[in-house]
Amino acid sequence: MGKIKIDVLARIASPNKSTVTYCKRRRGLINKAIELSQLCDQRIVMVIYDKKKDRLATYQSHSDFNV
Repeated sequence: MGKIKIDVLARIASPNKSTVTYCKRRRGLINKAIELSQLCDQRIVMVIYDKKKDRLATYQSHSDFNV
C-alpha cells in the first residue's frame, strides 16, 4: 500500500482511518517542531487539542518557556 494523492481535503468519514491519520499527522507535526527548534535555535510551544477524547498533546522546546 503506497501513498495516495489528496486532491481535495475532506473530512475522513471512517472513525478508524480518522484516528490513524490524526496520530500519524500529530507525530509528524511534533517532529517538524523539534527539527525547527534544533536547527534554527527557536523556542517553540505547540498545543494540539483532540476534541473527541478531550485531550491535549503539547510540545515545548524549552522547559523555561513562559506563555
